[in-house]
Amino acid sequence: MSEALSHWIIEYGYLAVFLGSMIEGETVAFLSGIAAHNQLLSYPQVVIAASLGGIVSDNVLFFIGRYFGAQILPKLHNKKDKIVYAQEYIQKSENWVVIGIRFAYGLRTIGPIIIGASDVIPFKFFILNIIGGAIWGALIVSAGYFISKLVLSLPTHFSISMLIAVGIFLLLLIFWRKHLLQKMRK
Repeated sequence: MSEALSHWIIEYGYLAVFLGSMIEGETVAFLSGIAAHNQLLSYPQVVIAASLGGIVSDNVLFFIGRYFGAQILPKLHNKKDKIVYAQEYIQKSENWVVIGIRFAYGLRTIGPIIIGASDVIPFKFFILNIIGGAIWGALIVSAGYFISKLVLSLPTHFSISMLIAVGIFLLLLIFWRKHLLQKMRK
């Protein structure tokens, strides 16, 4: 799949980054960072396109939640725990939730809908979403850019071993985080 996405990004450039960041956010932004590192696209323009894609998609999802959240959320039985968790955090830390929801695993799409269904003022969401989107775009694109640079600078035998080690570390980190979240809910 990443080969097809890479081709799409190179073929259609910044439009692909913008649209792809709306649909398959992190993957497209990360691959766009790799394309920028390889000088196929401009790094600053990739950051802007990815950020805008994330901002636009979250605004659309926010307004879906604003107008249809009362009908949508009760139907999402498999996401009930995440919805309750997000609603509680919105009440406690509205600003931080709006800025950071795109970084929360499992809440990337449903999060803005939940926020829209809450009492968050649309203009406030818009401003905080721009901040969160800019941070998200810069971080994910930069990760692709610098990881690509790191991998390309390593000898082949070392880079494969390093990638395997990083992959195992990330899996352990994900499982540890999931364990902590489950522990916090109890």
